[in-house]
Amino acid sequence: MRSRPADVASAPPAYKPRPLKNLFTANGCWAGLLEAGGLRQIEVESISKMLACGTSILGVKHYTCANEHCPHVKYLCNTCHCRACPSCGKKATDQWIAVQNNRLPDCPWQHLVFTLPDTLWSLFFYNRWLLDALFRLAADNLIYTAKRRGLRVGIFGALHTYGRLRIPRHPDTQPTNIRTPVPRSSGQAVGAQRRRFALLV
Repeated sequence: MRSRPADVASAPPAYKPRPLKNLFTANGCWAGLLEAGGLRQIEVESISKMLACGTSILGVKHYTCANEHCPHVKYLCNTCHCRACPSCGKKATDQWIAVQNNRLPDCPWQHLVFTLPDTLWSLFFYNRWLLDALFRLAADNLIYTAKRRGLRVGIFGALHTYGRLRIPRHPDTQPTNIRTPVPRSSGQAVGAQRRRFALLV
């Protein structure tokens, strides 16, 4: 099959919105949020792309058979490729996870949480460039603790910039490290487990 551009009017009339879109469009919810203001530009752009995903707003591809006499035609609306989209973002996330699983060593891992006192939440909310420092602080603490015991640890982390409804704007880093750190001298893995406020070997 070959594809050629089609005008917006050629798009199929029937469109079934994805469930998440209904949450934004029901009762003018998204329009109300835009009118109220206070949203960051990246938030407006991401949600606008997500709402337009799979519609003729982003363009339509018109597919026909190579045989000019064949009557079969198929229209496909373009997708947004946005991380906030429940469809496009899910695909990208699954691909990223598959790549990381191939990179990480096959061994037991443990999950940790480094959080902040509530007095600092607003500081990081309004100065988002500081969030990178949270990763460095969490990783440095784990590496320092392991180094004191002559160990090397493997770490990957995730950033949460929100909490539950009662505690919004609650940034925390959630590093995950291997439970079998490797001594710098012998190279043999040693069992480790987390205790309150410390890594004990």
